Amino acid sequence: MRSLITGGKGFIGSHLAQALRERGHDVATYDLIDGQDVLDVEDLDAAVCGADVLFDCAGVLGSAETFADVRRALEINIFGTLATLGACRTWGIPMIYLSLKNRWHNPYMLSKRAGTELCEMYSEYQGVQVSVVCGLNAYGPGQHWGAVRKVVPTFIMRALHDEPLTIYGDGRQIVDLIHVRDLAEIMVRLWERDCWGVVIDGGTGVPLQVVALARLIIELANSNSVIEHVPMRIGEPERAVALADPSGALMLLDFYPTIDLREGLVETIGWYRLHGQAVRR
Repeated sequence: MRSLITGGKGFIGSHLAQALRERGHDVATYDLIDGQDVLDVEDLDAAVCGADVLFDCAGVLGSAETFADVRRALEINIFGTLATLGACRTWGIPMIYLSLKNRWHNPYMLSKRAGTELCEMYSEYQGVQVSVVCGLNAYGPGQHWGAVRKVVPTFIMRALHDEPLTIYGDGRQIVDLIHVRDLAEIMVRLWERDCWGVVIDGGTGVPLQVVALARLIIELANSNSVIEHVPMRIGEPERAVALADPSGALMLLDFYPTIDLREGLVETIGWYRLHGQAVRR
């Protein structure tokens, strides 16, 4: 079987590719890193031809960061998804779309919600077999940090250097941390079990305050870091709650995330000790 992953060299896409290869599948990637553009309809169409399934993990990331170029975020995240769905319709290829749970008012969240709506429209009216996974706070080895502030790698890298861990607001925001390998497993199982026309959450349903996460990372990294609070960033609500309902994955896929948070963070911290500077962007 041949799988195509748009954004396949990114954090989630690369772990998804590994999960598919471990199952014996041939995996191809379509990625901006290689100069490929989801807005190039002809090039994308040629890449999709011959695939058995498409996993769409492409997109411009960042809640506050995407305000710097709102048009680019909307073009790639909305019209890129539209182009991908169109190619799947042309070739009769099923698609799994990676979206978001959060409903914040920033270009990233708004564009990914629009992508979800497009998937539902193509499923209902255009005959495309497509399902959506709304990923929560995925973490694990290999996640880029720096230009786009992702909470786990940012906290880990600062903790490893005994630097202050900066928290926006009072830190009582709720996050739902899912190890990237568990998120990849959910995506693969949707395809393997022919679950189409559904939108499910990819998360644990276990709430964790951001300030508690910071303290846990300081502990596990054996760090001397302290916590500093600064004003909230644009596009992020002060008392945000990002929490999955894992019942969909449990009922449809017989799957609940298997990697314990402490275990996953210990693995991830160890990886960043060795490789952290290599994935700064």
